[in-house]
Amino acid sequence: MSGTDATNIVGILADIAERSQKHRDSLPQHDVSGGAFYSGVGFLLNGVNYLAPLDEISEIIPVPQTTKVPGAKGWLKGVANLRGVLLALVDLQEYLGRPSSRNILKQRVLVLDQHGSYLGLIVDEVRGLHHFEEDEQVEGSLTADAVIAPYIVGGFERNGELWRVFGMKELSESPELHQVAV
Repeated sequence: MSGTDATNIVGILADIAERSQKHRDSLPQHDVSGGAFYSGVGFLLNGVNYLAPLDEISEIIPVPQTTKVPGAKGWLKGVANLRGVLLALVDLQEYLGRPSSRNILKQRVLVLDQHGSYLGLIVDEVRGLHHFEEDEQVEGSLTADAVIAPYIVGGFERNGELWRVFGMKELSESPELHQVAV
């Protein structure tokens, strides 16, 4: 590419940017002032709806190939390479003492970034991004399951469907999660 072509391209891009700025006020605006009270990633475990706080999930990926960790508990499925970063993979169902999902095609990994350490939680299914208003929040006991109860930090109800907020921070700080040796 010659210097003249580069100058012409820069000029064209500058013209596009100028016209875009000039016409932006005539475009419809998205009102963010009345945003949702709570946003979370919906996921399914053993047929029950849960939400992961949106700010605690860095990404969602298909279950990758793993390398087994010798001498580790069964719920630690292994480690995987996620774009050059080591990702420990935990089957959340098995960690909670339940059999793993048989529908591996729907399973996904919720990736938590904990200050540069990555943890991948395998869940049965991801059910999308959900936004809730304050009046949809529910109080009180949200589960009778003693194993899951320490990780439930809230809940929301919409159209008769209960969504329990699963505290990923509470899970990642759990001493049991760090005891991976058999």
